[in-house]
Amino acid sequence: MKRFYKCSPQLPVRNLRQTLDYYRDVLGFTEEWTFGDFDGGIRKDDLRLIFSQDETFTNDINNKNHRLDLMWFVTNIEEIYADFKRLDVNIIDQLQEQPYGLKEFAFVDINGYCIRVAESV
Repeated sequence: MKRFYKCSPQLPVRNLRQTLDYYRDVLGFTEEWTFGDFDGGIRKDDLRLIFSQDETFTNDINNKNHRLDLMWFVTNIEEIYADFKRLDVNIIDQLQEQPYGLKEFAFVDINGYCIRVAESV
């Protein structure tokens, strides 16, 4: 049987080391691997992210005119929201129930990505 089960784009970041440190030290991820000084990956539970250092591309994607949105699906969103508020994460949309059946909030990471964190209602 064939099936597709996961997608993990390689996201450009301004500085790989600063990004890995932020995700580990602020958001509680585990640094999983690095390849040289410019590529690396992190994980938290089943969520994995891959980063590649490219400041110019990152600035093209995330700037004053627009940001690339990412959506993380979670369980126990209220606890995650409380943790992120306590950690002083840059929350730009407060936790609320949406008309399309999700409860979600959004924050901006150190590379300018708008990360929407959501749970089915």
